[in-house]
Amino acid sequence: MLTKLKNRIRLFFGFSASETNGLIILVPILLLILYAPTLLKEALNDQSSQSQLEDELLLKAWLEESKSKLKTEDNTTFAPTFFNPNKIDEERWLALGFKKKTAQNIIKYRNAGGTFNKKEDLLKIYGINKKLVTAYYDYIIIPKSRRKPKSNAPPIKNVVEKMVIEKEAAKFDINLADSSQLQIVRGIGPVLSDRIIKYRELLGGFTNTDQLKEVYGIKEDVYLRMLSHFGVIISSVEKISINQDSINLLSKHPYLNYKTSRAIVKYRKQHGDYQSVEDLKKIHAISDSLFQRIAPYLKVERTE
Repeated sequence: MLTKLKNRIRLFFGFSASETNGLIILVPILLLILYAPTLLKEALNDQSSQSQLEDELLLKAWLEESKSKLKTEDNTTFAPTFFNPNKIDEERWLALGFKKKTAQNIIKYRNAGGTFNKKEDLLKIYGINKKLVTAYYDYIIIPKSRRKPKSNAPPIKNVVEKMVIEKEAAKFDINLADSSQLQIVRGIGPVLSDRIIKYRELLGGFTNTDQLKEVYGIKEDVYLRMLSHFGVIISSVEKISINQDSINLLSKHPYLNYKTSRAIVKYRKQHGDYQSVEDLKKIHAISDSLFQRIAPYLKVERTE
């Protein structure tokens, strides 16, 4: 048969006897080289699949055995895992094998401010499975709280207040600033600085920096720049006597018009001297917002 194959190859291709013999030897080798990877891969896959199947069967058997062993005497499942009783939620407590009512009691205890400082504290929870707590004893993790070392440094609030006072002290007092000092702020020239001083005099002095916004011509950006340079350091203002001063004198204050000033004097004549500045709240013409603005500029002096 092999001789017939050689003859057919020689007749078909025109090869010599030696060439035909070489071809017959070469072809099987080439076929082996071409198909060897595929055959090898299939063989390895079969072996791997068999090995994987065996591993899965062994793992399944081990898990079944573990489940049967990890049972407490009261048939509650014990699932060994590390946990911090101060952190885990209700769902996690249930997964650990504790009853729903117990898990809720633990959450309520923590929400009320309670904490577990040591493992034994869990036993304080009403209705908790003590055997299960004992089983988990080595898996309970409660980090030790780090106590901050005592410091002789002053409280942070005092430090902040001191910083604010020092920062304010570095500013000019808006009640003492002259025209040239006001003009260090970009956007304030001679006209605007004079206007600020005149308004300060009409008020009797600024009680807070917000009043600078009431000066005609001061824009928001100028006001913000002023805050970097000026503050109310000395909050002493000239006060008006609501028991002695006349309607005309009262109405000169920017916060009081003639009508309101007349109401103040009229009330005084009808009811006698004011006992305190708070008595002005009894006058309908004076709103709460107006009282808050004008009160720092008023005083009570009894007439003789």
